[in-house]
Amino acid sequence: MSLLKLKTKTEPLHKTKNIMNYDNNVKNDISEPITQIKETSSLMIGEGASIKGEIKEENEINVQGVIEGDISCNELIVGKTGSIKGKIKTNKLYVEGNVEGEIDVRELLKLMSSSYVSGKITYGSLQINEGGKLISESIAFKDKDILQEEFKDWKTI
Repeated sequence: MSLLKLKTKTEPLHKTKNIMNYDNNVKNDISEPITQIKETSSLMIGEGASIKGEIKEENEINVQGVIEGDISCNELIVGKTGSIKGKIKTNKLYVEGNVEGEIDVRELLKLMSSSYVSGKITYGSLQINEGGKLISESIAFKDKDILQEEFKDWKTI
C-alpha cells in the first residue's frame, strides 16, 4: 500500500508572465492583473437598482433603475423603467422613463413617447416624440457656441 501526497491547485487571481532578463539570463515573474481596458467607458444602472448620491462619468450612462442625486456625463440614456431625481449636466439626454430636477443639456434633449420630464430645463436642441411629456417651471434654449455664465449664489452688497 502506498500513500500519495496530492496537492490541491488553486487558480491565481492574476496572470503571471515570465520575462527573460537579458542582462543576467534570470527569469523574473511579473504579475499583471486581469483587466480589460476599454477605450470608452460606460455605466449601466440596471432595472431594480437604486442609487443615492453623485455620479460622474466621462462617457455614457444608461439608467434602467432609480437614481436620486446629481449626474454629470457626456451622454445619458434613461430607459422605460429608469427614474432620476436630481441635477443633470450632460451633452445628450435621451428619455423614455422619468426625469425630475435641474436639467442642463448642452446639445440634444430627446423625449420618447413614454417619457415624463419636469423641472428647470436648459437645452441646445429639443426633440419630443408624440406622447412625450415636458413640464417645466423654467425652460431655456442655450446655444452651445455662446459661453453663458452660471450664477449660483448671488449675494447683495
